[in-house]
Amino acid sequence: MTLRADPVDGDRPPESPPIEFAPEADPDPGLVILTCANCGAAMDERKCKLICRCGYFLSCSDYY
Repeated sequence: MTLRADPVDGDRPPESPPIEFAPEADPDPGLVILTCANCGAAMDERKCKLICRCGYFLSCSDYY
């Protein structure tokens, strides 16, 4: 008796069609700059800085 590692053609399940995703719209740059790069939360604007509750911050020289 011989064992085959690969299945015989008739034993293979039918291939499923490829999954197609809808193209995503470009994100709003204003929302992207207000999103923390560290944790993804919304950052607070304080004078010339953007500050996140996780401690991450950007000063005006970082984003202008």
